[in-house]
Amino acid sequence: MLQIFRAFSAILLLLTIALISALITMRLAIHGAEVRVPALSGLTLPEAIQQLRARGLQAGIDGRFYSATQPVGDVLTQSPAPGTLVRKSWRVRVTVSLGPQKAAIPAVNGMNETMATITIRRTGLQLGNVVALPYAYAPEDTVISQTPAAHATDVQGPRVSLLTAQPMPSLEEADMMPDLTGETFTQAAMAIIHAGFKLAPLGSVSRADSAAAESSQPAARIAASLPSPPPTTASSALVPSGTVISQIPAAGSRIPVGATIQLAIQP
Repeated sequence: MLQIFRAFSAILLLLTIALISALITMRLAIHGAEVRVPALSGLTLPEAIQQLRARGLQAGIDGRFYSATQPVGDVLTQSPAPGTLVRKSWRVRVTVSLGPQKAAIPAVNGMNETMATITIRRTGLQLGNVVALPYAYAPEDTVISQTPAAHATDVQGPRVSLLTAQPMPSLEEADMMPDLTGETFTQAAMAIIHAGFKLAPLGSVSRADSAAAESSQPAARIAASLPSPPPTTASSALVPSGTVISQIPAAGSRIPVGATIQLAIQP
């Protein structure tokens, strides 16, 4: 019996030693494959890449931005931060300086998108995002806004984004705005959602949606601020709380599918 106990104890001891050895080996293998990210800010891009490769890391460029303090080609920012412990082959993202802004931002408002793109690239800048918006007061593909604005200074990067006009939805693609005044908020909200429209937060509505809904109105109305719902008066004091007392767009307006509707509710 004693011999069996001793044999069992020996086997248990060997298993324990093997388990501990495996854990130590695993820990060494994991931590042996980890390195700390070096500080790259202020280095030239080739220097930063060389330091990363020496540690078994990779470099990725997240963008190039103007800087009044860093020379052209120097690293501005990095991610992860210096000193972060990462695994080998990790990709460290950096942004690179373009130096001070030299290219003037051209004025492309009113141009066709193609001509605006050519103008931007001839200036030495890059074309950023191009977003189309239903707009009834300019031909299709005409630039109606740009970011940064023309002749802007101290801009962040060399990209110019454009907002272009696209045709308004035809009347066949639009619906008639129902009259929701007098309905409870719950009834009105359900009707709006079931009809495929969007319900704006109380007191908030998108100017783009308002412009699309009022495409038959003068341009001055679209550029102006949206009217606020009428305040509660003595006559509306008799209206039950939670009742719709006004709406934007007005009842009977032609509105595109998916437009946003704003309701004013009796407190």
